[in-house]
Amino acid sequence: GLYKGVASPIVTTGFMNAVLFFSYESAASYVRRKNQNQTGDNNAQLTLQQVAFCGLVSGIPSSCINSPTELVKCKAQVCVESKGYIYEEWVIFTDMLKKNGITGRYGPLRGLGITLLRDVPSYGLYFYVYESFVRTSNRNGYDGNIVTLFAGGFAGTAAWGSIYPIDVVKTRWQTASVGQYKNLFQCIHSIYTNEGIAAFSKGFGATMLKAWPQNAVIFFTYELLMSSVFAT
Repeated sequence: GLYKGVASPIVTTGFMNAVLFFSYESAASYVRRKNQNQTGDNNAQLTLQQVAFCGLVSGIPSSCINSPTELVKCKAQVCVESKGYIYEEWVIFTDMLKKNGITGRYGPLRGLGITLLRDVPSYGLYFYVYESFVRTSNRNGYDGNIVTLFAGGFAGTAAWGSIYPIDVVKTRWQTASVGQYKNLFQCIHSIYTNEGIAAFSKGFGATMLKAWPQNAVIFFTYELLMSSVFAT
C-alpha cells in the first residue's frame, strides 16, 4: 500500500530532528564561545560560513539515525510480501541484526558511509540557506512567521536538490540483494549503464514537493520552541 515503510520514519523523525538541532546549537555555542574569546564581543552573530560549519557538524549524528531508519523503510517498501503493518518493519530490523550483526555488510548500518556523504554537506547548506534568507529578509524590513516558513521551505528544497543523485544511489545500495553490487562504484555504474543519467533524478519532483512544506513546518516549530525557551 501507499503507507508501506512509513512506521520507521514516523517513530524516529522527531528524535532525528531533536538530534539535528541539538547538535547544531551545540556546535553554534562552541563557535560563539571561540568568537567571544577572540573578539570580546558577547553578542557577535555567527558568520554564514560558521553557520554552514555548524550545519556540517550536525549532519554527522543525524546520519547515524537516518541511515538505519531509511534502510528499514526502503526494505519494507520493496518487499512484495510486506502488507504495510508496523510490526513488519521491526521484523526487518531484528532480522538484519540476527543475520549480520550491527556492523555486518548487510546489517542495520549498511549505507552509513554514503548517508554521511549525503547528509553532512546537505545540512551545511540547509542551515546556510535558512540563515541567509532570514538575515536578508530582516535587513529589508521583513520578519515574523512568514519569513520563517519561506526560509525553511527554501532551505529544505536547496538541501535536497543539492544531493538528490546521492540519495538515489544510497537507496539502490541499501535495497540491493546480497551480492548484487561489490561496491558503490559498481552500483553507480550499473544505474548509469542500464538506465542512463536520468535515473539519478527519478522522483525528484515529488521530493521537492514534499521538502518545501515539511521543512517550512520544521523551522517554524524550531523557532517557536526556541523563542518559548528563551522567553522563560
